[in-house]
Amino acid sequence: MYGHRTRAAMAFPALCAALALAGCGTDAAGGEPPSTGAPTHTTTPSKPPPPPITPGEHRWLKAVRHYDTRLVASIGKTSVVTSGSLSRSRDFDDSCKAVLRRAGSPGRYQPVQPMVHRACAMLHRAATQLRQALSTGVISGAIIDGDVVAFSKSLNGAYSKEGAATNVLAHALVKADRITKRFGPAT
Repeated sequence: MYGHRTRAAMAFPALCAALALAGCGTDAAGGEPPSTGAPTHTTTPSKPPPPPITPGEHRWLKAVRHYDTRLVASIGKTSVVTSGSLSRSRDFDDSCKAVLRRAGSPGRYQPVQPMVHRACAMLHRAATQLRQALSTGVISGAIIDGDVVAFSKSLNGAYSKEGAATNVLAHALVKADRITKRFGPAT
C-alpha cells in the first residue's frame, strides 16, 4: 500500500505529532515560547518605487504612436492608386527615420527602439519600391500604361512591407505599454 513512499516520508507525520505533544518551543509551564525582549518581526528597507516616465520618454513614445496611427490611416485610405498618392506614401514611408530622430532619446523605452528601427527600415524599403513603381512611367494620374508587371511587382512589394512594418510597430507599442505600466505614466 505504501510501496511508493520512502521510510523517511512515512516517519515524518509521526515525528511532527511527537514534537507537538512534547510541547517543543514552550517554557516549562506550557505557555508561550520565552521572549527575548526584542521585536519578533524585522523590517527590511523597501526600495523606493522607480520614478515615473519622464516627459522626454513620453515625447518619444508619443511620436512613435503618432507615426503608427498616421501609417495605419494612410494604408487604410489608399483605394485609388495615382502617381500623387504613391508619391505621398513614398514620402511618408521615408520620413520614419527622421521622425524617430526628432523624437529624441527613448530613455527606458530603449528595449522598444530596435523594433521601431526595424519597422523604419521596412518602410524605407517600401519607399524604394514605390520609387521604382513610379519610375516605370506606367502610371500617369490614374491611367496605367506600360510595363504593368514591373509596376505591380513593385507596388505589391511596397504594400507588403508597409503591412509588415505596421505589425512590427504594433508589437513595439505593446512592449512600450508594458514598460509604461511598470514605471507609471508620465507626470
